Order: sequence, then C-alpha cells, then structure tokens
Amino acid sequence: MPHLSFEFSNGLSQLANLPGLAETMRTTLVATGKCPIGGIRVRGFEADIDAIGDGAGGYHFLDMILRLGQGRDEATREAIADTLYSAVEDALRPQMGDTPFILSLEVQEIETRFSRKGWSTIHAAIRERTDNDEETRSRAASGSASRS
Repeated sequence: MPHLSFEFSNGLSQLANLPGLAETMRTTLVATGKCPIGGIRVRGFEADIDAIGDGAGGYHFLDMILRLGQGRDEATREAIADTLYSAVEDALRPQMGDTPFILSLEVQEIETRFSRKGWSTIHAAIRERTDNDEETRSRAASGSASRS
C-alpha cells in the first residue's frame, strides 16, 4: 500500500509541471519493484495559505509523505525513499532554477492492525487489463491477430 501525498507551496504549479511530477512519482514507485502497482496512490495538494522562512516571499516547498504497509525491512524502505527523492529532485531541479526551494520526504509505516481496506476492485481491474494486453501481444507475435 504505497500512498504518496505531496503538499506544495501556493503558486508552485506556475513554476513546475506538477501533473508530470506526479506521474514521475508513480512510475518511480513502480520501478522499485517493491510497491504493488494496484496499491500505488499519488496525490498532490496545494497549500492555500503558507508562510515560509523569514516571510520575505518568493520561497517554495514540496513536502512528500510516503505511507507504506508493514512488511518491508528498513533497507528496502530506505532504498525506496532514496530512489523516490532522487527522481523527484532530478525532475524538479531544472524547473526551479534559482527559486529558493526545499524538497522533503518522510516515509511512514502503516500499522496493519489499524488499517482497513476490504473494498478494492483496482487490483482485479489491473490484472484483467494486463492479461488482455498480454493476450493481444501474444496473438500479434504469433501472427494470429484477428483481422476485421
């Protein structure tokens, strides 16, 4: 259950491509191989009000909180954090230029006994789509794709 929320300073969306960044975050979590695709959720929230640093203005931030279900050892959680942070930094750095900015990430482990998630059809939908995609690729590779 990798859920990644990111909060960002008011106006940051004028400086950075945040929808593209959310997709970078999603694909990075997938690429770790340690985050089940059906459990990945990435969502961003702009701070309607913020007061940063000395209050002089012109400062920006993006703060990420990654919540992971129990079961990953410390080294795995650290590797996920390092990979995610680096990917986000690499994506944002060229967009931010000389703008005063801070990027942060905290990883939290969700305690299983206090987590409820009985209703989910996303995993089945992804499996069905993946199976259909594999079947289509298989037919195309064997030259037996239907001709309509």
